[in-house]
Amino acid sequence: MHILTKNGSPRYKRDNITSHLLVSALTCGAENQAITLVEMEPGGVQHVHSHEPEQIYYILEGSGLMTVDGERRQVEAGDCIYFPSFANHGLENTGGTVLRYLSAASPSFTAEACERLWPLASLDEESL
Repeated sequence: MHILTKNGSPRYKRDNITSHLLVSALTCGAENQAITLVEMEPGGVQHVHSHEPEQIYYILEGSGLMTVDGERRQVEAGDCIYFPSFANHGLENTGGTVLRYLSAASPSFTAEACERLWPLASLDEESL
């Protein structure tokens, strides 16, 4: 059994976004999925990008403007957005509070990709 925590996970910080890598090939050997918890401060921007794994975002709280393959739509808590492999996608926090969402990608990013994309130590390791 693997019990993974936000504070114990690798992360990245950029553009007013913090992404915590919970489930992945790197954190627990998952081959078929990667799960992240993402927190975007007001004004945070996840720039449009694409990758092989298909993905969903489930908005836990807050609101923002989601872009998938050029289509832009307002999203809010309770919305689940799916995009296929190689779809161009990005998200901007257009609200006045933190936008928090879970991301699930399948298959998992490789362990090497995880190390490159989530290069920062966990919050637990940073506090030592």
